[in-house]
Amino acid sequence: MAVASLAAILGCVVPAGCAYGGDWPQWGGTDARNMAANAKGLPDWFDCGKETGSGDVALATAKNVKWAVKLGPTTCGSPVVSGGKVFIGTTAKNGAGVLFCFDEQTGRPLGIYTCICPKQDKNVVRCNEAWGVASTPTIEGDRLYFVSPYQEVLCLDLKVWPGQERGGSTDKSAPGAAEKSLVWRYDLAKELHAVQDHVSSCSVLIYGDFLYVCTGNGRWRCTDENPHRPYFPLMPSLVVLNKKTGQLVARDDEQIGARLWRGQWSSPSLGLAGKKEQIYFGAGDGVCYAFEPVDAQAAVLPERWVETTQRDPIVQFFDFRASQPGGPRSDAGATTDQPVPQIPAANVLVEKRYSVGKVPICSPLSAMPTAKVPDVPLLKKIWWCDCIPDEYKKTPFDGQGSKGDGSGRPCEITATPVFYHNRVYMAIGADPNHGGPNSKGCLLCIDATRTGDVTKTGVIWKYKDIIESISTVAIGEGLVYAFDEASRLYCLDDETGQCYWTYQVMKGTGYHSPMLADGKLFVGGSILAAGKELKVLSSGLPAPQYSTPCVANGVLFTVLEKRLWAICDKGDKKPSAEMSAEKAEK
Repeated sequence: MAVASLAAILGCVVPAGCAYGGDWPQWGGTDARNMAANAKGLPDWFDCGKETGSGDVALATAKNVKWAVKLGPTTCGSPVVSGGKVFIGTTAKNGAGVLFCFDEQTGRPLGIYTCICPKQDKNVVRCNEAWGVASTPTIEGDRLYFVSPYQEVLCLDLKVWPGQERGGSTDKSAPGAAEKSLVWRYDLAKELHAVQDHVSSCSVLIYGDFLYVCTGNGRWRCTDENPHRPYFPLMPSLVVLNKKTGQLVARDDEQIGARLWRGQWSSPSLGLAGKKEQIYFGAGDGVCYAFEPVDAQAAVLPERWVETTQRDPIVQFFDFRASQPGGPRSDAGATTDQPVPQIPAANVLVEKRYSVGKVPICSPLSAMPTAKVPDVPLLKKIWWCDCIPDEYKKTPFDGQGSKGDGSGRPCEITATPVFYHNRVYMAIGADPNHGGPNSKGCLLCIDATRTGDVTKTGVIWKYKDIIESISTVAIGEGLVYAFDEASRLYCLDDETGQCYWTYQVMKGTGYHSPMLADGKLFVGGSILAAGKELKVLSSGLPAPQYSTPCVANGVLFTVLEKRLWAICDKGDKKPSAEMSAEKAEK
């Protein structure tokens, strides 16, 4: 059993799902993916100081800052810490996706791994590289795993990369070290026809000798107006690879692609529920799945394919336009500028949903498709839960712009399922650019000890007074903290779902997740005290756009604006309110 997996299981004891006070080697710290760390001595404020003439940070003017380093123009990845090194995905100045490595103690650059786009193939669709490396790396021993912007799962040898500096240089690996560090790659786009939308964001999960990876397969802007865009609904959404060789050893068979509105970006997680290991996966169809871990003894024959046929249900999206000023309606009075697609065979269950405008990805299935899929062992479902409330599915939505229409939309799951005390906590939501601060969301607490369809029987509580959320929750001391696309933080009782308070974060976006450590919550440009009573410790700090902080070895590593900061308690005292007011006036 992998060390990280054992830590997640033992984490059910003290405290559940929290990363220990050491390294933070993956998204969420442990396999449970809880955004919480068992740390002490973190500051409740810090000051980023001033820049020098060269654009660096003058550390003498900063407070409670250990070091700060520049990153690329856009950073969607989150930092991880292992073996004295900090790794984070970002973009280079030329737009390429890169993985940076820094010394944990000093911030000294140790190496850059640049992702190279595979040779172009007209039969392979790759997502937009502009977002860089958005996949938070997973580290086990001397191996690092992540998903490149080109939809490849990569395994790097950390004994080779970062390499030794030459000629006194401190900003590059030894020539060729990065290229030589590649142990294996698995091309999701080429091998599985996975069509990802915008970005590859999955953080891979390691359990035993296997990696669990979200393929990201979806409908990449494949509308009736762009029918040439390929769409492969029967390809797997969750696959298992041998961590030593990269061989495909198992896949799901849920045909999730036939029920998607757009894409898939969630990362798998692990829990020990009722003495049984479970792999959790939040899919783009709004369903949270629990699978049995792959059978290590199952025979796998490489390069074998089998033909499969689409099973019901099928979700069809219709481009829906309102003819009345009151807004979109799902009944009479609406028009459409698209022909109604042909409904598949009468014996197939079809669920209709409606949209407004041309942005929604609504290529319907006009016939029962067939496809060749990998002939490997199938992941066995333990339970599944449809996290989208029924009433959300019955109202049309406006997928254009960032304002939203406030009437609901076909929500996806982008956040990572969090396992805690035999329960799974899951928020629904999608890209804020296609929803906005009025789009309805939902936070669910699911009993992970159940089996079968638990949509009606296994949901312990739902909290609907939250808009869409793509953030992974943080849980500790009987409370769950959730963040939504309106940059609002919620504190709820983890047993009942009762909301104790909400807080509007003034700086930040809804793309990142809250971090709970040392009795404090780090979110956006604010630091709050954890607990049932709202208490703001600091606010107005520089805010992250897309990245989520982590805590390792008593230090908070966070991306603020275009820098990675190492924050720790250096004994710097917080200025009084009078001093702050005087400084603001000047």
